[in-house]
Amino acid sequence: MDLVLTPLRLELKAFAELFLLFKTVNIFEGTIWKYQVPTIHQNIFTKKKRDDDPSPPNVLPTTINERRRRAGPEGCMVNQVYNRAYYDTAFTLEMFAQDEVSEVKLTYAIGTHKGGTNVQAWTEMGGNTRLVPAKLPGGIPLHWTVSATNTQGLSSTVQCSLNTYDSTLPDGRVEHPYKYSSHPSKLVAFIIVAEDSPLKEMHYKAVGFSPGQYGNQFVGWKETRLDHSPLRQGVAGALQHFTTPMDGKLIANVLKTAKPLRSPDLCAEECMNHGSNCVSFSYEYHSETCDLHDQVAGANAYLRISGTYKNYERLGIGYHTSVEYDNLPLTQGTQYFVNAKVTNVLGYVDHLIGEGTMVDFTPPEPGLILNNQSDFLRADQCNASVSQRCLEVTPQENHR
Repeated sequence: MDLVLTPLRLELKAFAELFLLFKTVNIFEGTIWKYQVPTIHQNIFTKKKRDDDPSPPNVLPTTINERRRRAGPEGCMVNQVYNRAYYDTAFTLEMFAQDEVSEVKLTYAIGTHKGGTNVQAWTEMGGNTRLVPAKLPGGIPLHWTVSATNTQGLSSTVQCSLNTYDSTLPDGRVEHPYKYSSHPSKLVAFIIVAEDSPLKEMHYKAVGFSPGQYGNQFVGWKETRLDHSPLRQGVAGALQHFTTPMDGKLIANVLKTAKPLRSPDLCAEECMNHGSNCVSFSYEYHSETCDLHDQVAGANAYLRISGTYKNYERLGIGYHTSVEYDNLPLTQGTQYFVNAKVTNVLGYVDHLIGEGTMVDFTPPEPGLILNNQSDFLRADQCNASVSQRCLEVTPQENHR
């Protein structure tokens, strides 16, 4: 496409008229002076190459202010795309650069360290902004390096990063402290979530006769908030970042196995050094084996008793809340499940489940007793068992 442009042209014209009786006579009209800037002839797709230009492309800010002008720090901007399926993740990458006389080519690479290319080699962007569907490593910081190169081969390089690239649903469980209960109106549970992306402010809880998404037949979905898990008090070293140990080995994906490690504290340090995607570890005292996991016990992973294995869950990066329901018309012989619906800022939704609580108001039936002298029920409360926790003791007369 050829362009013919005359930037400026000036002309000075004059005329003279003479009035004779009832008639006007034009006695002079003409151009007295004129000036014109030379016309520019150029093809708009052809850029001149200036070999004496030693400067690389100029990097422009990635943000636009209220005057619709680019302002702020210069560099690139990368974000994970919200509201996509967790199995179809994508990111957007932006970088703006210009050169007065040369074409600019943008390329990018991805690594687990600044300037690295071990995740993705140099790839052409094809524009200032690009949306890329990609399955990238999660739970660790990722670094993008973007290079703007002109036709002289001079480059400007900028970097941007994400703390984590999330391609998994929020993980966790609903923990029922009582598998059996004789309380006529109260249910208690704990919601525990492990997630490397920030969570939304509001989540939902419900009570039903089945675990999962449709378990809201007894008490409908109601809003709840989750708090960050605090650190353990009275514990020194790396173990203060983990829960008290639970019996068993976590049956889940193993990020790394380290042995021999003389203590669980060294295993905790190994997990902390691995990154935020290590959310729990299993330690066997006999063989001094340390297994790091990116999951906690829940719907997708479970604990299995195995030798001297103990499982520890990481605090500080997780969320939790306690759930208490009062004045519920609980029914004898019914199992109730407290369920949770959790959403992170990317829009990933998961339903957390637990083992439920069975309600039992009656004592065991002894069968036929022919020489019965007395048979009565009473509320023994804390005297019922030496192992019973005296919390919200039932007033039911259910001990025979």
